[in-house]
Amino acid sequence: MRTASTKSPKARLEARIDADLDHMIEEAAQRLHLSKTAFITQMLREASVKVIARADLTLMDPAEFDRMVASLDVPDESPELEKLFSHPTQIAL
Repeated sequence: MRTASTKSPKARLEARIDADLDHMIEEAAQRLHLSKTAFITQMLREASVKVIARADLTLMDPAEFDRMVASLDVPDESPELEKLFSHPTQIAL
């Protein structure tokens, strides 16, 4: 477990980008008073957190959600289950 005084290992990231994007990144970093490295790291971290969080979240139209929930109250036809439940149970309820 890392403590506050323990530094995490560093990794290196390289990317080939066009000059226009490079200038845009430089300008944005300057406006936030950050180095390009700090700006890029911050933006990548924020984007990564959003993507990972969305992977655990299902977005659905409210009407579609209501139809899905309503469908849970309507049993599917299942002859196999009907046959199984027609047999007497051996467990005392």
